[in-house]
Amino acid sequence: MTSLAWFRAGSLCSFIAGLAPTAVASDDRIELLLRDGTRHVVRDLALAPGESVSVTPSGAAPPAIAWGDLVEIDLGARVARDLTPPMTLLLHDGSRLVGRVAAGDDEAVSFELAVGGTLELPLDAVRALLAGPRHADLALDRLVTPKSGDLLQRRQEVGGDSTRGTLVNLLPEAVRFEYSLGTANFAWSDIEAVVLEQQVDLAVSAGPQIEVDLVPDGTLRCELVRVNASEVVVRLPGASAETTLPRAAVTALRVHSDHWSWLSTLEPDSVREVPYLGGPDDFLFPWRRDRSVTGQPLRVHGRRYGRGIGCHARSELSFAIPPGTRRFVADAGLSDEVLELPERGAAEFRVLLDGVVKWRSTLVRGGDPAVRVPMVDVGDAKLLTLIVDFGAGEDVADRAVWGDAIFLR
Repeated sequence: MTSLAWFRAGSLCSFIAGLAPTAVASDDRIELLLRDGTRHVVRDLALAPGESVSVTPSGAAPPAIAWGDLVEIDLGARVARDLTPPMTLLLHDGSRLVGRVAAGDDEAVSFELAVGGTLELPLDAVRALLAGPRHADLALDRLVTPKSGDLLQRRQEVGGDSTRGTLVNLLPEAVRFEYSLGTANFAWSDIEAVVLEQQVDLAVSAGPQIEVDLVPDGTLRCELVRVNASEVVVRLPGASAETTLPRAAVTALRVHSDHWSWLSTLEPDSVREVPYLGGPDDFLFPWRRDRSVTGQPLRVHGRRYGRGIGCHARSELSFAIPPGTRRFVADAGLSDEVLELPERGAAEFRVLLDGVVKWRSTLVRGGDPAVRVPMVDVGDAKLLTLIVDFGAGEDVADRAVWGDAIFLR
């Protein structure tokens, strides 16, 4: 067995205690989501990418699982919202990281993750750097980006103007930028976003591709090399060397495969969003992919979902079911961010196939654990519809999460 990787749930808390100020707890369990839609809680497992996963079972979990049947590994970490990293870094492959620039030149940037560990990234991999007090909430598609060249957007507090030109390098305290008036350093304290034109497509290795969810926020797309009790070793696109992440910085791993489709990667067939009072034009919180409606991480009862949909009551999102799909699974709940509001919200969730209700939740309130949607057999249905409806309190604080929503083939 090659590239052997060991997970052990009990090692998480002790390792992270001296690592960072973020409050992290563990359910002292590892949960596996498999291709057939079943979930299994295990005590530990040995992972060999491309081969089988040897499991020390808890309850009815099988002793071995084929790599091709493994969809997601939830490591049981529960993360408090008490750490505010200064920057969000977006890569062209869709990765999202939080932390700060540690060093940089005209070829690469060193990015220090919020909970420790530094990634060495080729500059060609970087799509954007978001900074300032609103960096976690910014949606890149809402920025006006140039068709060619790079863009530097200053914060509204210092004028909010944008400058087009060419990035020279990223430094810990500033961005060196060449534009029409020459080359100058722009302090990070004045910057809201730096958006880079993609110059080259970085080669992706042929190894097992995964998504790594990080504490307290962020997802890294990469090749899995190995994991042990203290570290996760991966290989980034375009990099020849391996990168080591602190094991305590990882909350979940997801496997790439043609046998499943995360709902957040698909375009909805239709979207209907209406507030309790008024019409569609009065709706303040449109749905978002892999983020809450305010741009925060998807988090319910302390668990962060790297994949899912954030929406607000009342919302109705319909998706064409991919050919060959057999099952749909998801969790449903209200975002933990409502715990900071005067009202915690209350909503009802429904799943429909071709307009027929297949599952309906009881009333879900902010602070409640996520409700697991029973595995939905798709059959010959063509359209899946997810509804979040008003509960008690009209639509106040009804910030909903469809976590780990996925079609399984």
